[in-house]
Amino acid sequence: MSTITRNDFRDRDFIETNDSLFFTVVGYVHPNEKILAYLKYYPGSDGKWTRSGTSYERAIKFYDIPHLKETLKILQRNWPKYLHKDELLNISFSAVPKELILIHHKPEKKLDELINSSDLDLLQRKTIDIATILSEESGVNFQNFGISGSILIGLHQISFSDIDLIIYGKKNGWKVREALLSLIRLGGSKIEAFPKDEVPTPSRQKRLSLMNDMQLRLFYDRKWNRGVIDGTPFSVNPVFASNDIQEIYGKYRCESLGIVEGEATVTDASESIFVPAKYLIADVKIDKNGQFNDVKEVISYDRDYGDIAFDGEKILIRGKLESVENLHDGTICHRIVIGSFEGEGTDYIKIAT
Repeated sequence: MSTITRNDFRDRDFIETNDSLFFTVVGYVHPNEKILAYLKYYPGSDGKWTRSGTSYERAIKFYDIPHLKETLKILQRNWPKYLHKDELLNISFSAVPKELILIHHKPEKKLDELINSSDLDLLQRKTIDIATILSEESGVNFQNFGISGSILIGLHQISFSDIDLIIYGKKNGWKVREALLSLIRLGGSKIEAFPKDEVPTPSRQKRLSLMNDMQLRLFYDRKWNRGVIDGTPFSVNPVFASNDIQEIYGKYRCESLGIVEGEATVTDASESIFVPAKYLIADVKIDKNGQFNDVKEVISYDRDYGDIAFDGEKILIRGKLESVENLHDGTICHRIVIGSFEGEGTDYIKIAT
C-alpha cells in the first residue's frame, strides 16, 4: 500500500518553514500543535548548499549531543520561537509550530517523483539504483522506499552530498538489512562496503576509548546500514510505517531520575534498527541500590547504538533513568534513555565481554 498520501510526521521527514529553515523530524511522538525536529539547514552566505540562488549552511556537523546542542544555540540567537520545553516528555528541544510549516517533505513522495522523472542528475540516478537493487534483493516493494537528506529538499550537491535512503515498515527494515548485508558479503553488485578506516568524530572517539578490543570489533562489525555505490556514500534508514506506530502523545509523562550505570540481558531487539532504538531487557542490575531493577527497556536516540545488541546478549549500560507514568491508568514503569542531553555524550550500550 502506498504511503504517499499520509499526513503524519515520521522520523527523517523534513520540514521547510516560512523562515526558509529546514528541520529533520525526530521520531513519531509529537505535541499536538508542534513537531519535534532539529535544525539541519539555514540560510547563510558561507553555506556550501544552494537552491534557487540561496546559499544554506548546515546547522549540525555531526550527529552527536555536543553538535545537537549547537543547533539549539543557533535557534536561540536567531529564531527562538522554535525552542520548546515539553512537560510531558520532560525535554527541552526544538520543535516546529504547525502554523510555521511551509512544506512537509516526505521521503517516499520524493522517491516516487524521481522514479517518474526523465530529468535526473547523477546523485538522483544513483538513488534510484540503490532502491531498485535493494528492492529486488529483499523482495520489498519499491513503493516502501524513500529518500531523505539533501536530495529530499533539493539541496544536494553532486560533488560531496551522500544518499540517505529510507525503508518503511518494521518487517521491511529487517528484510532490507539482510539484503544489504548479503550484497556486500557476496560482492558482484554496484554496492560496496563502507570503508572501515573512517576517522571517528571527537564525540565517538571519546566513547570508543571506553570499549575493549572485543567491544570495538562488535561496534564496527554491526554497523550494517552504510555502503558505497559508484564512489558515493549512502545510508539505509528504517522508519516505522503507520501500522507500526503504537505510542501516542499525551499518554505518558516522563521524569528524569539521573544518570545510572548497570547491566542487563536483551530479550527483544526487534525495534533496535529504528529511531529511537528499543531493547527490551531482563535481569537488570543498576547502581541505585537495587531500587530500580524493574527497568524493562532501553531506548536510544543516538544512532550509534541502534542494532548494537542481539537477543540473549548481556549488555552494559550508561544512560538517563526515567520514570514513565501511564496517564490513562496511573501505572509507572522505568526505562533507560541513551542519547539525552543529560548524558552529555558519555552514555553508551556495550556488549558485556
